[in-house]
Amino acid sequence: MELNDLTNIHLNMQSSIEKAGGKIDQIYFCTEVDADSPGRKPNTGMAFQAQLDFPSIDFKKSIMVGNSISDMEFGRNIGAKTVFLSTTNKEINALDERIDYLFTSLIEFANAI
Repeated sequence: MELNDLTNIHLNMQSSIEKAGGKIDQIYFCTEVDADSPGRKPNTGMAFQAQLDFPSIDFKKSIMVGNSISDMEFGRNIGAKTVFLSTTNKEINALDERIDYLFTSLIEFANAI
């Protein structure tokens, strides 16, 4: 994916969320392909950048929602609760110690909270 394509996805997402009354303060992403890059999940670079930008972030009160094991490892690495969405990885189950909660979709999670 080209950076311009990702930017367009983010703009469309923000627009839809704002129309629904929501707000996104910042979007963080990593374009590095090297697994050792601090910004690449499950490394914690993006989380600590967000905490620099928004000092009130408390990882212990945070939730990492994702659909990959690297998302869950990222959440664990920052001390957050983890929510796994089995949208693309249906073989992953709640018995995995990296997962605090498992839902089949984002809407199922949203309805639960």
